[in-house]
Amino acid sequence: MQRAFDNALERLLASGDCPLLLAVSGGVDSMTMLYLALHSTPVRKLGVAHVNFGLRPGDCDADEALVRDTCAAAGIPFYVKRFDTRSYAAEHGISIEMTARELRYGWFTELMAEHGYGRLLVAHNQNDTAETMMLNMLRGTGLRGMGGIREANGAVLRPMLGFSRRAIEEFAAEHHIAFREDVTNADTAIARNRLRHNVFPEFEKINPSFLNTFALEAKRFGQAEEILDGLFAAKRAELCSSDGDTECISIEKLTAEPHRDYWMFRFLEPYCFTASQVSDALEATGSGKEFLSPTHRLIRDREYFKIYPRTDTDYRLEVSVFDMPAGFDPKGAPAGTLYADADTLPEGLKSRPWRQGDRFTPLGMMGSRLVSDFFTDLKLDLEQKSRARIVFWEDAAGEHIAAVAPYRIADRHRITTSTRRVAAIGLSLKKQ
Repeated sequence: MQRAFDNALERLLASGDCPLLLAVSGGVDSMTMLYLALHSTPVRKLGVAHVNFGLRPGDCDADEALVRDTCAAAGIPFYVKRFDTRSYAAEHGISIEMTARELRYGWFTELMAEHGYGRLLVAHNQNDTAETMMLNMLRGTGLRGMGGIREANGAVLRPMLGFSRRAIEEFAAEHHIAFREDVTNADTAIARNRLRHNVFPEFEKINPSFLNTFALEAKRFGQAEEILDGLFAAKRAELCSSDGDTECISIEKLTAEPHRDYWMFRFLEPYCFTASQVSDALEATGSGKEFLSPTHRLIRDREYFKIYPRTDTDYRLEVSVFDMPAGFDPKGAPAGTLYADADTLPEGLKSRPWRQGDRFTPLGMMGSRLVSDFFTDLKLDLEQKSRARIVFWEDAAGEHIAAVAPYRIADRHRITTSTRRVAAIGLSLKKQ
């Protein structure tokens, strides 16, 4: 195992002997990795980082003590960080597993920058790859999830991926490597543990070398993903366009694709939509159908699928007044800005979202029109309507609409040859 570890590390490091930071939890995988690194020819300088998540009172402290003592005996730097993991997870509304990952990798990055470590070594093994592949398949992550765990991802290296957990345990026993057993690893209420204890033993009966098979398939899936990434980049350029923060997918072009289901999945994959939402969006007809993910909003419009980020932002009305210069053309207003005759507007303009029943006389029209019909004329989708703002003022007679920003001013406030001052009306996002 030592030779295989050294070979893997030499291949991953490629250009040499940068200082290495090892993520060591105290379990058999990471303690064996530490032993191998201490006896490894390619390793010139290393340090150890340990995270105490405080999830197992007493046990976490014992884990920390073991790693600390091992480092002290070997004369290598030891770094430790303690987190209130449960409080962080509750505050941010994410799982304990995701919290632990976010906290530890964030700290590892800070530690590497502060102390000059060039690479981070973590102790994922063949079993971790197989478990990740199966969990990703159950979650419906597509080909990307079937690539398993990458041996190298930026500065993160995984030199133990060629070893099974059984081989690691046997090596640890043979070389008397001390380690701590995490009691939660036996809890089959956790999906990963259920695979490990209940499913994989059955796989092993069918194929005793299924871990090697999974590792080989993960490599092939990863290669296939790289090939498809190139094809997808070309397909995105052909079918998609961007408008500010909005991604637009041509319905006509997508529908003509023989593999439209796959391309739609790839388009929506970064935006956290479920597999059923992808299917439902493709089957939807007409315009106005919407789908919500935790982060984005997908709207099927007349010509496009439009993907908007979901935000809880509001808009601030901004009005500035300037003297109208010679040769001024109100049609040259910057995007999102409307020009009006300032002397026809009272002070104290306000803005609000539109409401059913709102009416105004758009620029260039003689009679009033429902704002909802005005939106229909412009072929606005649901998100564009929700972002629009009614600009108005109030008096004893009620509200008077001066503009529907950022689309049109009311006709009575138009720029004419008699206009002396111009009001520039715009909206800006309020900062949360």
